[in-house]
Amino acid sequence: MLFQIITVVSICFGLGAFIGAPWVPAFKKDFDELFQLAGLKKGSRFIDLGSGDGKILLAAAQKGAIVTGYEINPVLWLISWIRLLPYRNRATVHLASYWGHSIQDYDVIWIFLIDRFMPKMQHKLTTELSAQTRIISYIFAFPDIQPVHKTYNSYIYTKKSFTNRAKSDKIET
Repeated sequence: MLFQIITVVSICFGLGAFIGAPWVPAFKKDFDELFQLAGLKKGSRFIDLGSGDGKILLAAAQKGAIVTGYEINPVLWLISWIRLLPYRNRATVHLASYWGHSIQDYDVIWIFLIDRFMPKMQHKLTTELSAQTRIISYIFAFPDIQPVHKTYNSYIYTKKSFTNRAKSDKIET
């Protein structure tokens, strides 16, 4: 029985690493600065793409944001769901991949992807962002896109960051 539980948990964590990024906890000490730079405030619509254990969603909900998370690991999804119970009237976490879901109605998007998925995310953001959306990319930068703010480990982008890149791509070709 123990072997089966370990196997299921290992598969859950391996799936996340294969499809997007391995689960690595974010540092809580970074949240306040990043939320401030991204303009997160009470009533902001916040989405965490690959929400892991819900720590970031919880921090955003505690700031008064309306939060949504997507997580493919059922173990982490359950932890996140339990963690967000006190905020259930303005917090949702989906056990699903975010790739097939729209992100256009959010004020702040949090992503933590590894390099190989950044071009795919760049395309998604370029096609789906609304004008006022801010993107927090934790640890990994988008290649060839200028952030509007940079911290020691994160990057803040706007739709304009991606639009300018898309225009320069058309000019170069």
